[in-house]
Amino acid sequence: MDNMEQVDRVAIEELCQSMCGVVTGDLSVRLKTESTDLTVQKLTLLTNFMLETAQRGVERSHAYAGALDEVQRIAGLSAWQLLLPHEEVVPIGRMRHLPDVSAASMYGTKWFVDRVAIGYRQAVAELFQGNGGALEWPEENGNSWFRTEVAALRDEEDISGYLVITQDISDRRRANERIRYLADHDALTGLANRRRLNELIEVSLEISRRQGNKFAIHIIDVDRFKSVNDLLGHAVGDRLLIDLANCLKQEARANDLIARIGGDEFVVLQANVDDVGDACALAGRLLGAVRNRLAETESHTLAGSISIGIALAPDHGATAELLLSHADMALYQVKSSGRNDFAVFNADINDTQLNRRRMEADLRGACERGEMAVHYQPLFEISSDRIVGFEALVRWRRSGDEVSPAVFIPIAEETGSIIEIGTFVLREVCREAAGWAKKLRVAVNISAIQIQDGGLPDLVAAAIAESGLEPERLELEVTESLLLSDVHAATNVLARIKALGVKISIDDFGTGYSSLATLRMFPFDKIKLDRSFVSDLGRLGEAEAIVMAVLGLGRALNVSVVAEGVETEEQATILRTAGCSLLQGYLIGRPAPITKFGEVIGDDSGACRLLVSR
Repeated sequence: MDNMEQVDRVAIEELCQSMCGVVTGDLSVRLKTESTDLTVQKLTLLTNFMLETAQRGVERSHAYAGALDEVQRIAGLSAWQLLLPHEEVVPIGRMRHLPDVSAASMYGTKWFVDRVAIGYRQAVAELFQGNGGALEWPEENGNSWFRTEVAALRDEEDISGYLVITQDISDRRRANERIRYLADHDALTGLANRRRLNELIEVSLEISRRQGNKFAIHIIDVDRFKSVNDLLGHAVGDRLLIDLANCLKQEARANDLIARIGGDEFVVLQANVDDVGDACALAGRLLGAVRNRLAETESHTLAGSISIGIALAPDHGATAELLLSHADMALYQVKSSGRNDFAVFNADINDTQLNRRRMEADLRGACERGEMAVHYQPLFEISSDRIVGFEALVRWRRSGDEVSPAVFIPIAEETGSIIEIGTFVLREVCREAAGWAKKLRVAVNISAIQIQDGGLPDLVAAAIAESGLEPERLELEVTESLLLSDVHAATNVLARIKALGVKISIDDFGTGYSSLATLRMFPFDKIKLDRSFVSDLGRLGEAEAIVMAVLGLGRALNVSVVAEGVETEEQATILRTAGCSLLQGYLIGRPAPITKFGEVIGDDSGACRLLVSR
């Protein structure tokens, strides 16, 4: 062997020695040689290239393993293989949510099946037969749910094992259960909702058809609930509804259904009723129990009672819709006659409701058909002993008969027809008043619906511009309840109207929940003392004391006070003596078309005088 061969042999041996590190798993080893032999140099370069490639492959493998582990963590997955014939368990990635089988060899499926709730174990064990399958199962302790999919691994046509993937689906099941719960229940009270109620009514009707038994539907409404939300806030209102729900659950039987179908409206489906007497007995118990429960709440002074409408099945309807409609009609009957009571649906109630529906339809377009008219009631000033203005009052002549405003105005407000009626009245009043020879003032009542509509300031401005009426002659009357429904919105609208030069007065003063606070909300130009206090003058000392107090308040605030509902000379005398400046009522004049007051509006010498004791 010559020297050259000896050098190459030594160089190769050194390379082999350097490769020993690779055997231990160290792929970072890099070979070096000082040999000038081209073959040795090529071998060194090739080996280093192979080592670098292997190292990058290992790094990618670690990255993939880390990514797989992260995916499994996020998805809640565990994966493993069961290899036949020895049933060896081979983990794939980290075995989250399952026993750690990576530290020691495991065999078979018992360790897996033992974790399954007993009632599901047989079904899970059967997944490891044939081609596998999928199953959702609860953990033995019941705290978690999993979904396992098992797929057969094949070596040609023979099954060589199974791939097992298990996912923790506890959160998803809880979410689905919550969704199903909310689909059938009211979120605030936990009672059944309208959807669930309708389903159970139909089921009860089917049972009734087969077995001949009866059941009752009770629709329950909290009296004056809106006042609670408006004055005490929605948090207090929610607590009241929860108290009511708990009270109903205590009074109803276990097989009765209680539902909340919206707002302050509840329904009790009373099962197995023999006759209407059973339904009335439950309604009576509910009235008393709820009244006692609400008496303990912070809102009892505003909403301390309920009203109930009852329909009996199948006597009063063969569908859920019809039964609820008839119970609602009975409820409306109670509300109309004073609240805090119950009523059972009957033919008379049905006729009443049909008439109401017809009236709702007839109100639409009544102004266009010329059925609405404006009447005027005079306003008398004591100091000048003459009429100084009028209040405009709308009248409806329906099919030749006059309908009382007390009947149609509430319906118009509920249906929204009041917008059309209010627009007609305002334009008509401005048009007529602009043509009077005497520049008397005229007042128009404003509905809460008109305030909420938002277009009232623009309507007032347009009516004044079209008619040419001086803005200071127009006065809008609002009630305290209108202001309290939405103080910010109402005062903002009234401020825009007052900026036009129009006067604003507060009507029915003293009947609201917070009269003094109301006066602080807005700079009113006039107070109208409610007729209920005037009617008691001369009979009740308390009434005279209240009148004196309101008159004193008006003087202190430099605001005029009008006494409404003056019907006797005795009332007028008391008011004049007490220092009241303005009177309105039948003693002064009844509402009538403006043509009846031609002398008053066109001739200064023809003042209408009030004959009272001096």
